[in-house]
Amino acid sequence: MYTRKEILEMLSAGTIDVTRATELLNEVHGTAQASPPPDPAAPLPPTPAPQPPRAPVSQQGLRWLRIHVSDLETGHNRVRVNVPLGLVQLGLKLGARFSDEVDEAMIQDVMDALQSQDITGTLVEVEDLEDNERVHIFVE
Repeated sequence: MYTRKEILEMLSAGTIDVTRATELLNEVHGTAQASPPPDPAAPLPPTPAPQPPRAPVSQQGLRWLRIHVSDLETGHNRVRVNVPLGLVQLGLKLGARFSDEVDEAMIQDVMDALQSQDITGTLVEVEDLEDNERVHIFVE
């Protein structure tokens, strides 16, 4: 009786073929015939991610800049980006350091407008017929 290592060494040296190696390995493991692998089940279609519950602004105090890109024909979402306004402010300040065209005063004006309770809802909604996309940017 051979060990598993000896059988694999004989197979790699070419002294036995794959069929004989399989038979010997089955004898070592005590099975007369290896059971065939189970048929893989059909993959399940991906399920959309559940939407997080949304609390009113007064409860959480957080406001979000939301950017949704969807297909015009089907209405299915292609991209959904939700960013807290505090992170938007940080990103704008960092970006201003690398751009000569944007200054701190302009960023502060934009952030003051976004953070005021007066601005809620759609900021921009664009339909691109060439790419068949709708871009919707809004504040909640």
